[in-house]
Amino acid sequence: MYARIFAALVATVMSGLIFTAHAQEFPTKPLKMVIPFPPGGAGDITTRILADTMSKGLGQPVIVDNRPGAGAVTGYEFAARSPGDGYTILVVFPSFVINPAIRKGLSYDPIKDFEAIGQAMWLPMAITVGLNVPATSLKELIALARAKPGEIAYGTPGVGTTHHVATEMLRLAVGINIFHAPYAGGVPALTAVTGGHLPMAVTNVTEAAPFAKSGRVRVLAVTSAERAAALPEVPTLRELGYPELEATNWSGLVVPKGTPPAVIARLNAELVRALNNKDVQEKFKANDMFPLPGTPQQFATFIQAEALRFGKVAKEAGVKAD
Repeated sequence: MYARIFAALVATVMSGLIFTAHAQEFPTKPLKMVIPFPPGGAGDITTRILADTMSKGLGQPVIVDNRPGAGAVTGYEFAARSPGDGYTILVVFPSFVINPAIRKGLSYDPIKDFEAIGQAMWLPMAITVGLNVPATSLKELIALARAKPGEIAYGTPGVGTTHHVATEMLRLAVGINIFHAPYAGGVPALTAVTGGHLPMAVTNVTEAAPFAKSGRVRVLAVTSAERAAALPEVPTLRELGYPELEATNWSGLVVPKGTPPAVIARLNAELVRALNNKDVQEKFKANDMFPLPGTPQQFATFIQAEALRFGKVAKEAGVKAD
């Protein structure tokens, strides 16, 4: 019996030593940070800021690998097939948890196939209407939609985006009949609003603010818990009586399942250090993006909650990407 106890103790100690050694040795080669979008967008810009800053702390290059396609599925599935060794880091967005609810035949599961490193940032969205729309508040827009069921279209950056699902959540909550008009991005949707071709759009605040400040659109509400710095005069959904409808765009880092805990802890430490860097914070906030450093456990809990919340809305609203 004593021999078995001794053997178990030795195994436990050796396991701890292996994890410690792994953390001390990691990384010994360049890392890859996969982003499921093409170069140039807001997500790509913030990813490159993080990759550059984290590489200094890790002592190895962090190479950004853009793998766009199929509503971000291409990048997510690529990362799911990668080794769980910490050298492939995936940047995830709300589509990470929304896709399984609206697409069939996915080869990745956001909960079962990945381990969380930490959340990176959050970004508010804006509910916008054209100047020709007779609504100067969200209350008036809801009343208008009730008076004209099925006649008001809302534009978003695409099917299955946070903007799409969050607007469906609003539609279900207040009982209005509006329909989705997907565009190839927030700016094209806003351009359609300014031209009178589309009455309403839901986009990132960073996209809506320039249109609002130049007097081309009217922003009725922002979807975050606090007002957006770029549009400080615009009320939040909480202020308007809809705290349960708050939703934001967000991003974070995950790694394939099986990545050693010590490696995850090291990556989280470098992510938190980067997010607390003043230069990084200034660059994020210049785009109305808010850094949100935290633990792997906090981000894992958040991912699970978002998957349940958005999955429920997508099912009730009948949102499908296929």
